[in-house]
Amino acid sequence: MTGTPYRIFDASARATVQSLCTSMRHAALAVFDHDQGFPHISRIALQAADDGGAVALLSALARHTALLRRNPRAALMIEAKDDTPGNMMARPRLSLSVVATQLPTTEARLACWIERDPKSSAYARLPDFSFWRFAPQSGILIAGFGMAYRFDAAEIE
Repeated sequence: MTGTPYRIFDASARATVQSLCTSMRHAALAVFDHDQGFPHISRIALQAADDGGAVALLSALARHTALLRRNPRAALMIEAKDDTPGNMMARPRLSLSVVATQLPTTEARLACWIERDPKSSAYARLPDFSFWRFAPQSGILIAGFGMAYRFDAAEIE
């Protein structure tokens, strides 16, 4: 096999990335566990940030939070919100390489989060929870069967 499996990142791919990011409510978060020598993966609640990044509300008690503090480089897997039956592998999905930064918890940020996820009001104000921003560095979009795109952060800004 010669060449690359990736298509040219075009306006259609950019629109798909934006759609996936604005509708995301959860993701798989992968961080490196230096103690184990292997990646650690968790499912987290995730929302689009006003600036185009992603924000999560994470507990300090969670292993992934401790690992992010040690090494903020991580990966997110975001899937299309789709309950229709069919081939799961043909659905759009996005893998992002990200850098995590802890954000200050403000009342405005909490209110915005809870408005988008009302069930989080049960835990969002607990003292061990804090906001983390995930800044995309690069990514791979699978927009469907045979439709793979590789891009960097500048291409989705």
